[in-house]
Amino acid sequence: MSGHILSAGFAAGVLFLCASGARAGDLAGENTSNWSGCYVGAHAGYARAEAEATDSPFAQGPFAGTGTSWNSLSGPYEVIESDDQGAIGGVEAGCDRQVDVDGLSLVFGGAIDFSMMDLSAGGTSKIVEDTRTSFDTDWAATARLRAGIAAEDLLFYVTGGLAVADIDVRAFDNQTFPTIGLMDVSSSGVKAGWVAGAGAEWQLAPNWSASLEYLHYDFDDVTATGAAADPVGAFPRFENDLDFDVVRVGIRWRL
Repeated sequence: MSGHILSAGFAAGVLFLCASGARAGDLAGENTSNWSGCYVGAHAGYARAEAEATDSPFAQGPFAGTGTSWNSLSGPYEVIESDDQGAIGGVEAGCDRQVDVDGLSLVFGGAIDFSMMDLSAGGTSKIVEDTRTSFDTDWAATARLRAGIAAEDLLFYVTGGLAVADIDVRAFDNQTFPTIGLMDVSSSGVKAGWVAGAGAEWQLAPNWSASLEYLHYDFDDVTATGAAADPVGAFPRFENDLDFDVVRVGIRWRL
């Protein structure tokens, strides 16, 4: 449902930019837009994060190689889901090059950005109610390539590249199993993933443009491994898959 809402909002925004750009083209007459050059800017918008935590088979200790995991001691494997949503804001910079080929104005470039956010949530196992997982992230950054087609004062583009984020994940179980004891595992730090999306940009004036952009961030296999739990030295392990979906508007000043 959240993905449909984000897509609908993005599509509505693109239609608005199209209508505005067409009107601007009618008023301005001949197109004199030039997308070549570098820019700096700022953005703000909406972000939604979804996490799936799965208890993985023990990789070390006496249970290694048996396919046994923490929750499988009490029931089948399970994916624990959690999600959060909130505001996002940050800064960005990039450079573009416009190339005219057979009547088409193609634009190629690269961009970097840094965004602040406050997304955190937790989930509880439906099988082993003592088991809880959580995630938290405060910021994310990207380094992306983009390619698009310019039409009048509008630029439509696709983009993708590297994403990094400060991500904390944790899995906790306050039930002490007779064989392996208490489970509390966590992992924190800067994690790497990928980002892809699409956008539209409208040239407001020779040095100013406004943008509407959708980005999907994907961070797979953020693994948290615990220390050996007494008395037999098992190493509990949870793998986390995190996805961020972002819709944002921006203002850019071309140098």
